[in-house]
Amino acid sequence: MKPLPTNIAYFYLFLSIVGGSLTFYFVWLGMQEQNGNFDVVQFVQSTWTSYYAKSLTFDFWTGTMAGTFFMIVEGYRLQMKKVWLYILFTFLIGYAFAFPLFLFFRHKKITPPLVS
Repeated sequence: MKPLPTNIAYFYLFLSIVGGSLTFYFVWLGMQEQNGNFDVVQFVQSTWTSYYAKSLTFDFWTGTMAGTFFMIVEGYRLQMKKVWLYILFTFLIGYAFAFPLFLFFRHKKITPPLVS
């Protein structure tokens, strides 16, 4: 089996930065609508406003649960340090930030260093 290119890890890092930035940006816009406050109730209620939103909500939560389980199992299998941090980042920042960040560090862990 061919080894994966080392720059794939940086693609994951790029996705993490984009995911975290966009998540923060839209939460910030929502806070602006709420006069600078983060309204948890309205945030949760907005995920149920239409069948389209419900579809995205269930899609997100199903994928997030599978990905979170993967992060825990794979992190411990590879003996990665501080796996719990990715779970914390999922809740504090967003899954779009935490999962690609996990994949970045996972790729770094499984890719052998280049020998010169």
